[in-house]
Amino acid sequence: MESKAELHGLILSGGHSRRMGRDKGLIRTDSVAWVNRAGALLESLDLPVSIMVREAQLADYQTEVYPNFELLSDQDLIVGGPLKGLLSFHQHYPQKDVLVLPCDMPNVTKAVLIDLLNFRVQNPFHDVWVYKVGGRVQPFPGVYAATCLAKIYRQLQLDSMSKICLMDAVNNGKTAILESDHSVAEAFTNANFPEDIG
Repeated sequence: MESKAELHGLILSGGHSRRMGRDKGLIRTDSVAWVNRAGALLESLDLPVSIMVREAQLADYQTEVYPNFELLSDQDLIVGGPLKGLLSFHQHYPQKDVLVLPCDMPNVTKAVLIDLLNFRVQNPFHDVWVYKVGGRVQPFPGVYAATCLAKIYRQLQLDSMSKICLMDAVNNGKTAILESDHSVAEAFTNANFPEDIG
């Protein structure tokens, strides 16, 4: 069984935020940038925290990200979206399982993450651990094993035309799914538009 020491926290903040109209990771609530709020949440679980952004974002983030968080830029890979961020992290930490949280899920609570980590411990013979909310599997927050990420990366190396996306990995992998109570459904909402900012 994997130990907690082998788990790393990752904040994905590399999106283009076109619908929001500005970089979502740098939006502030109560004077705290969303990327730092998400990082602090993972850090509260005693996890090391890395933040993944695009290279074009590095300068802006270097002045905003808390110094205790590691700032990484994604690699030159043939995939895009959140899978690119995850596989880029895997290049830096090929032996680490990773708890992933996007910067734009401001309603996620520590309790939601703790329940997911406990679920992982209770279901060790899997390589992805995610929630199902309202009948839909949610890729985030989620835990992705190094073995899962290595398998995806090898598949991309063998087939450069592969159209694999993150949900393919979730749906086709050894995935353990935690059914969520509807009372926490709001925690899984992404903030995509200016009117979503509370």
